[in-house]
Amino acid sequence: MGFILTRERGRVIRARTGFYDVQHGELVLRCTLRGTLKRKHRTETGRRIYADPGAVGDEVLFSQIDDEEGVVEDILPRQTKFSRQYAGRHGDIEQVIVANAHQIVAVVSTAMPPLNFRTLDRFLILAEAGEMDAVICLNKMDLVDVAQRREFIGIETGRALLPEDIETGRALLPNYEQLGYRVIYTSINMPESLEALREVLRDKFSVIVGASGVGKSSLLNAIQPNLGLRTGEVGEKTQKGRHTTTLVELFALDIGGEVADTPGIREVGLWGVDTENLEHYFPEMEPYLGTCKYNDCAHVSEPDCAVQDAVESGDIHPERYRSYVVLRMGDDAGL
Repeated sequence: MGFILTRERGRVIRARTGFYDVQHGELVLRCTLRGTLKRKHRTETGRRIYADPGAVGDEVLFSQIDDEEGVVEDILPRQTKFSRQYAGRHGDIEQVIVANAHQIVAVVSTAMPPLNFRTLDRFLILAEAGEMDAVICLNKMDLVDVAQRREFIGIETGRALLPEDIETGRALLPNYEQLGYRVIYTSINMPESLEALREVLRDKFSVIVGASGVGKSSLLNAIQPNLGLRTGEVGEKTQKGRHTTTLVELFALDIGGEVADTPGIREVGLWGVDTENLEHYFPEMEPYLGTCKYNDCAHVSEPDCAVQDAVESGDIHPERYRSYVVLRMGDDAGL
């Protein structure tokens, strides 16, 4: 059977490098990009602008070739996007992970792997940069007591995670609520805790993000068992999860709404964020901006800095301030 190449509007529901599953009604086609579209997303010198021009959630114009294949002719403007700096040595390339979502759900765990504030704060900044809402999900609540009885290796510091660190982590999350973020507490071993997650996901297009091993796929399987997403264990020594989700894929939820499950992200390079004005992504700093001694204060080591004074007085949480300094200075050393 032959097909007349007419443009239709579809949506990317699954993306692998260079290949996109595009849905149009009941039809799903495996598509590639038209050559002219690939060139459109390169610089005049031929360098890539994006790690991959298309992303899950993109609205596209496509042409059908046969019963199974098609060609993406154009990618329509995005309303929102969740992007990061492309991992590795390509610091000037954007990696769009999901487009046109309503919100991200940033999943962190109480232990295995341990709570990582730097990664969480990066996710929150990227959500704001991409014009999406953000929800924080503290998962594996059933491991809190276990974590207090055993030593876990901290990702950021390389030392044993002590009970005091766990208590600090539990005390920090209410601070996010004060900043306007919604925080939910979950465990697949505490079924009643999943109702809050269902409420968050219902009737919205959500992106689930988090490091490997925090339990993203396990949570989604608990919410909707027929998804059948692969899950993995966390290494006892490294306390890092193993990648089980290998591509970004969009799923419809029986409760209403859609969710994009993403591979565990180990490198969260900021994209679309002006690090010279990073303080504007930290709402707790807003009341102090413009009151420092120096107009160009970076709020790191300058004298008579109102932000540093607020940290000393306890008005700005020290973990949030450490995240700011790490991102502002571009170096995790010592923090």
